[in-house]
Formats: sequence, structure tokens, C-alpha cells
Amino acid sequence: MKISINPFFWLVIIGALVTGQFLEIITLFGIVVIHELGHIFAAKSYGWNISEIQLLPFGGVAKVDQINDSLWEELIVAVAGPLQNGIMIFITMGFQRIHIWSPEWTTFFIEANMMIALFNLIPIVPLDGSRILKVFLFIFLPFRKAIMITLFISFVLALFFFIWASGFLFIQKININGIVLTFFFVYSNWMDVKQVPFLFWQFLLKKVDDKPKRNIPAVLIIISQDTTVIQALRLLRKERYHLFYILSNHGELLKVIPEEKVLRTIFNKKELHQPINHIEI
Repeated sequence: MKISINPFFWLVIIGALVTGQFLEIITLFGIVVIHELGHIFAAKSYGWNISEIQLLPFGGVAKVDQINDSLWEELIVAVAGPLQNGIMIFITMGFQRIHIWSPEWTTFFIEANMMIALFNLIPIVPLDGSRILKVFLFIFLPFRKAIMITLFISFVLALFFFIWASGFLFIQKININGIVLTFFFVYSNWMDVKQVPFLFWQFLLKKVDDKPKRNIPAVLIIISQDTTVIQALRLLRKERYHLFYILSNHGELLKVIPEEKVLRTIFNKKELHQPINHIEI
């Protein structure tokens, strides 16, 4: 598992050395590491394969090699980081109560954990909040659409973050760190947009490999006979089983196609743009 530190973090370290706040920054670094370890342990407990960990000033990003079909696992892994901050706050309060830590250091440590946890819950890519938002969207929306909406919300919030950091909104001084973070957010969003086709096909191949979930209520997808196979595949959701109801141009039911029949067409690219009605049951 590769571990890397984002260049922006080194800028923060240099700034800490210049301003004499090295101890505080090292403490923040330790909090960030523990925050990210929460994600790692949760992911490993579910057997996820983590290819890289990138540490950021406000948290970290764990890159996994495979698409997981469990919404519950995704949610637990996403909240595991902020949960560590909550645990550290609880332990810190205990240390103060038994007079191990001074009130000043306790206040700093609690505020640092709260800042990192709350900041990470903002739904901007690559923060934890965007992953949590994506999980809830997966419940109600198709896989590809949920990702695109998450990225759209992330980009809009990054724009508002830039307006705040620039000082235009509240007529304040420019926040240089905030400006740099904004560019990082925009870059992360752009990279994720480029990854959408890859993630979509990973999701489809995962569904092909998994056994159909026939023990859960099926999602009924009603589409016209002229709908192409690729358009139908874009309607699939995570952790659900689907039945495609094909209607004629006059509204008559022509056939019902189970999802596994549609998924098999991904191995033949020529069939992806044909009408789904051509698939034999």
C-alpha cells in the first residue's frame, strides 16, 4: 500500500516553521493520520484492497482498486474517519478530568479534532462528506447519475468556498490557504469527472461477476422499445436487482428482461447501441 503526502501539506509545515507553530502542526498531522487510519481499518475489515493513501492537511484519501456493491460498507468506511475524531475528543475530555492535560492544550486538541471532522463532512470531493452524500444518492438513483450529481454539488460548493476564501462575500482578507484548497478541490473534481466512465464500467463488470440478488425486491424499470442497451445499463443501481419492462410505442408490454440478460451484452460492444428490445429472453 503506497502512502503519499500531498504537496500542500508541506506548504503548511513550512508555514508552521516560519510562524513558530510547529508543535501545533505536528499535532494536527497526528490527528489526520489517526483520522485516516479509521478509514483504513474499516476498509480492511471488509476486505477492501487499498492501493494508495494520500495524506492531506484536512484528512486523507484512500484509493481502492475495486468497486464495492455494499452501500452499508461504503457508509461505514466513509464515517470511520470522523468517528476517530469523536473518539479522540472523548478521550481528551477524560485526560483533562484526571489532570493529565492542561485546559489550554485540551481546548486546542478538541478544537482541532472538531475542525478536521466537520471540515471533512462538507460534501466536496475528495472529503468524506462527498462519499457519504454519494451513498445516500445511491439508494434512490442509478449509479452513474448519483456520481454525476455528487460531482455537480461538489463543484458548486467548491465555487462557494472560493468566494468565501477570496473575501468577496464577507468583505474580509483573502484566505491564501482557502484559495489553494479551492484549486485542489477543483482539480480533484475534474479528475473524478474523467474517472466516471471507468467507474461505471467497473460497476457493470462487478454486477456481471456477482450472483443476481433475487432475494430482494426487484427495481422495475419501464422503458420504450427504442431504448438502447447502453441507455438501459445507465439506469442500474447499486445493491439492487432490476427487471426491465419493455413497452411498445403504443404502450403495450412487449417483454420483461432480467438484468443479467442485459449485462451480458457488455462483452459485445456492437450490441450496446442496439435497441434493448432485440435482446432475446
